[in-house]
Amino acid sequence: STLRKLKCFSLYVCRPTVDFDNAVVPVLCRMSNMEKLTLSFRVRRRNSFIDGIYLTDQVINYMSHLHTFIFDIANDNTIINAHSKPSSDDIRRTFIERGHHVDCYIDYHTDKIGRCHVYSLPFTMERIHYITSRFPGGMFMNVRVLRVCDIDRSFENTFFAKISRSFPLLSELTVSNTTERLEKPSYKWKTSKEASSIIEYSSLVKLILVDVHIDYAEQFLSTLNTRLPCLNKLHIRYEHLTTVTENFTRDATRVNCEKLKCITFEYDLHLVQSRDFYLYFPSL
Repeated sequence: STLRKLKCFSLYVCRPTVDFDNAVVPVLCRMSNMEKLTLSFRVRRRNSFIDGIYLTDQVINYMSHLHTFIFDIANDNTIINAHSKPSSDDIRRTFIERGHHVDCYIDYHTDKIGRCHVYSLPFTMERIHYITSRFPGGMFMNVRVLRVCDIDRSFENTFFAKISRSFPLLSELTVSNTTERLEKPSYKWKTSKEASSIIEYSSLVKLILVDVHIDYAEQFLSTLNTRLPCLNKLHIRYEHLTTVTENFTRDATRVNCEKLKCITFEYDLHLVQSRDFYLYFPSL
C-alpha cells in the first residue's frame, strides 16, 4: 500500500547490477500513482539493451499518472545478436516515438558485447554514468562530477574540447584510459593564434589521473594543452607527476600546479619530498 501511495520516487544506483529486471522492475510496477520518476542505474549481462519499448511496457504503462520521467541508463557488457545489432538511432527512436527527449550512444567492444548509454534531456542530475569517446556531446549544466573511460579507443583533443563545452561547471573529473594517444599532446609554446586551441576547464577543482597512460597527465597538467585555473586537488601516479613536471622544474606545468593544496598518489605513497617539490607546489 505504501508503494501505491508514492507520487515521487528517485533511484540512484552507482554500481552495475544484474538484478534490475527481477528485483527493481516488479517494485516499480506497484507504484501506480507515481507522478515523477527519476532512475539512474547501470545494468549488466542482459541479452538486449534497455530501450523505450521495454521501459514503456514493463514500467511506464503501470503508472497512469506519470508526467515526468528523468533517467540515466547504462547497459554494460550486454550480449548482443551479431546479426541484429541496434544503432544509436534505433535506440533513440524507441524513446522519441513514445514522447521522450533523449540522446544515446553505443560502444560495441566485440561483435557480441556492447554498451549502450541513454539519458533523458534536458539532463538535470549532478552526476552522469561514465562516458566514452562515443559520447555525442550536448549541454549538461548541472553535472559536477564526471568519469570518462574507454577501453577500446584513446581520448583525443576533440573529445576533451567536447567535455569542456558540454560540462561547463564540472568540478571533479576522473580519467580512465590506458591507451596511448594518436595525437600527442603539444610540447611547444603556442602563438597567439594557436592559443585558442588550448582547452580550459574553468571550474575544475579535483582531477584524478591514476588509471591512465602518461599522455593524459601531459594533456591536463601542461598549460600548452589545458588551463585549470581552479585545480587544487590531484590524484596521480607519482612517476607520471615527476616525468611531466621534469622533477618539479618545468615551467609549462607550473601554472596548473601552483594552486594545488592536496596531492595524493596511487598506492598511498609516503615519500620524503625534495625542496624542489615544495617550491613547485607552494600551496601544499
